[in-house]
Amino acid sequence: MDACCLNRPYNDQSQARIRLEAEAVLMVVRSIENGATEWVGSTVLEYEIDQIADPERRRRVNQMMAEVTRWINVEDPDIARAEQLEAAGFADFDALHLACAERAGVDVFLTTDDRLLKRAKRLGSQLRVRVENPTTWIEGGGQ
Repeated sequence: MDACCLNRPYNDQSQARIRLEAEAVLMVVRSIENGATEWVGSTVLEYEIDQIADPERRRRVNQMMAEVTRWINVEDPDIARAEQLEAAGFADFDALHLACAERAGVDVFLTTDDRLLKRAKRLGSQLRVRVENPTTWIEGGGQ
């Protein structure tokens, strides 16, 4: 999951889409807590969370991060792969997230970022990881 996902439960819940995504993120976290799902975090995600301006939101998101099952530190091959992904059209942090997810061998990278989802759909053949919205992932049985 990226920082967009982790922030979703703390966004304004007045829109149905935001509420559904927030509930899906919390379902993913419960699945991790129950041991049914592994969450691979990265130093990219840690950095993004450190940039959250609201200290209370940052604290809450960091609490969720306690559920990370395995950590990936950014390494030179990730940077090289991220540069390839940036050249293909992904934003810098998105490219780093995806590069780390690919190296970690994750099944799916979850995001609520529409631009990232659209780009991943368009350029999916260049990725070695599936990119989905948490609601889609939950609807598909979390697989």
